[in-house]
Amino acid sequence: MKAALRSLGAMCLAVLAAIAVAVAWTTATAVQLAASALIMGGTEHPLSTPPDDPLYISSYLDNAVNFFINPAAGAPTGTGDPRIGEVDRNVDRNVYAVVYPAAFFPVFGSKTFDSSVRDGVLSLNGCVRGAASCNYNHDASYNVDPAADPDVPPAADEDYVVFGYSQSAVVASLVKRALIADPRVPTAPGEPTPETSFFLLANPMRPNGGILARGPEGLTIPIIGITFHGATPTNTCGETGPCMPTVDVAAQYDGLGGDAPASLTNVLAMINAVAGYYYLHGDLQNADFDDAQYQGSYGDTDYYLYPTKRLPILTPFAGVVPSPILTLLDAPLRVLIEGAYERDVSPGVATKVGLLPFRNPIKTAINLVRSIPVGIDDAIEEISGARPLGTQPTTSPFGVGGPDLPAAPTDDDGAQMSMMWSSARADGQNDETVIAGDEPAAASPKDSLEHRASEAKPVVLVEKTPLEGEGETQPAAQDGQERGQEVVDEASVDQEGVGKEGVEQEGVGQAGGANAESSLTSTPAPAAAKPGLPKLPKLPKLRGPIKFDSPIRMGSRPAAGSNVKGAPGAEKVSEPGDPTAHTTADATTDAPGAAGAAGGAQGDAAA
Repeated sequence: MKAALRSLGAMCLAVLAAIAVAVAWTTATAVQLAASALIMGGTEHPLSTPPDDPLYISSYLDNAVNFFINPAAGAPTGTGDPRIGEVDRNVDRNVYAVVYPAAFFPVFGSKTFDSSVRDGVLSLNGCVRGAASCNYNHDASYNVDPAADPDVPPAADEDYVVFGYSQSAVVASLVKRALIADPRVPTAPGEPTPETSFFLLANPMRPNGGILARGPEGLTIPIIGITFHGATPTNTCGETGPCMPTVDVAAQYDGLGGDAPASLTNVLAMINAVAGYYYLHGDLQNADFDDAQYQGSYGDTDYYLYPTKRLPILTPFAGVVPSPILTLLDAPLRVLIEGAYERDVSPGVATKVGLLPFRNPIKTAINLVRSIPVGIDDAIEEISGARPLGTQPTTSPFGVGGPDLPAAPTDDDGAQMSMMWSSARADGQNDETVIAGDEPAAASPKDSLEHRASEAKPVVLVEKTPLEGEGETQPAAQDGQERGQEVVDEASVDQEGVGKEGVEQEGVGQAGGANAESSLTSTPAPAAAKPGLPKLPKLPKLRGPIKFDSPIRMGSRPAAGSNVKGAPGAEKVSEPGDPTAHTTADATTDAPGAAGAAGGAQGDAAA
């Protein structure tokens, strides 16, 4: 009898212990993943008033949280690291509009791109560290809990998710480098280390595709002041930490927003990239993360792409040329354009520009021949639904013969919800730099897209959402559009010409952090539930056609905010030095230019 009672008691204790562990894990995870948001605008949108209208700023902040940050925080990650932070309305968190000049002389404002970026780095770095250099819009910032103080300055001990779009994605990338060199530390003994994560949209420093990562490291274009900063770091979740999970999203063929060609002499690809910027870049702030396609993971970063249904270079002819003819031309032209890209290299591997028009001329020639009957069948199918030549529809967004996108990760594919973001990996990692045109070298499965592919199923079908509007290239899909499919064979992914460069630091002035002045810029150094805020129709463009930001969804922010629930070592490319930064006195002086109309058709000159 005593033995039976002892057994029953042991069983009860085990059950209670299991319940306690489950409750503790759930509570810790909820607290760990909840973060305040530091949100920055693109060029011409400093998020200060003036020039931005308060309604524009309010809508921009809500879109960043509801349609990008929270959906990405709820999506499984392919890195094996924690997800980015979520702005949870059930946890006391703040949303801050971080102010910086957002200038691009001579297009907008009196400051050059580099000067604007330096001021942005000073401001954002100060906000992350809770320093006095933080410049944010007090009136636009808010707390997701309506009962809390809506205007509490960013604190040093808070967890943050940083949202950067176009020019501000460069700012966020440089702050990420600064946090690697001078990590955030606990504000008091026994306190946890505050966490930082990033969401980068149209990032000009995307390692493979960003125009500022393509060019010679450290080179500055005079007069207009644009420096090739190199690639956004992806090595924060290595042996030393701190781990800073990142999501990087780009639109296909946006030349200034993360998908620039890797060839200087492929004129067709260059023109298409300019057209891609013109037609796609400003509309990205109207997109939805749920429409982006998973492109692979590298280091601490998950990469996503908005595939382009029709080449931007063909878009101007949509109103005068019948759609089937444009469809026929798309297949062969896409092959010629894709010949200038490094699609078989991970988006997280720094890839420099090359001189040859085609990376692999023989492969391009073969694919061009194959694309002609495919284009004919595509055009006839658009008219009659038949494919008389018997070709198969192209499943890759990169055209005939192009690699297919990998299957999106799931929670069972190695994605994990770590209890501590700053936990270090046990294995070493190396970063790599690829020079366009070189033959690919063997790559570590861990550091390339290959480690995302299933050994049993190297080819996987995933659904692709077509883009908005027939004959147009838009990053977001619309209801009622037909969905295509994509095929992925990740085992074919190789990396090219690997090299390493050391990391140095060349400081600019900043406040916050133990060695803040030397670390601002470094050199040779499950599907989420839809948010409560509805998508509203875009306003008509008030000027054009050249633009730097399209209007965003307009609408008042709900008082409670969003209700969404939704491998490498040292950095491979060096960072050029920046002259001494200076802080901006107030929001209005940081943003030269005329006052913006609410939701006006303004554009973003990202690079």
